[in-house]
Amino acid sequence: MSGQEGIDRLLAAESEATEIVSKARKEKTARIKQARDEAEAEIKKLRSDMDRDFKNAEFSGGGGGEKSAKLQAETEQQLGEIRRLAESNRVNVVRQILSWITTVDTTAPAKA
Repeated sequence: MSGQEGIDRLLAAESEATEIVSKARKEKTARIKQARDEAEAEIKKLRSDMDRDFKNAEFSGGGGGEKSAKLQAETEQQLGEIRRLAESNRVNVVRQILSWITTVDTTAPAKA
């Protein structure tokens, strides 16, 4: 009966090991879920803090509108200058491109 007792002990040990592994997997899954929930809560808090800070910065001072209008005016002025320069140089650019396209170098390259 010693052989049968050994087999029974091995089966009991295997069953116990299976239970231990199953319990460890469940605990690991629970820890991962808890960590994910904590991370999501922290992200949500951080996002709300950043939104609040952005809104405070956006609406604070009352002079933001003046700065924005001034920046918009400067941008429009710079864009107008760029458009004017592009228009004044368009003819020269077209001539230069046509010159590059129509000029063919017929000399043979030197031997290396």
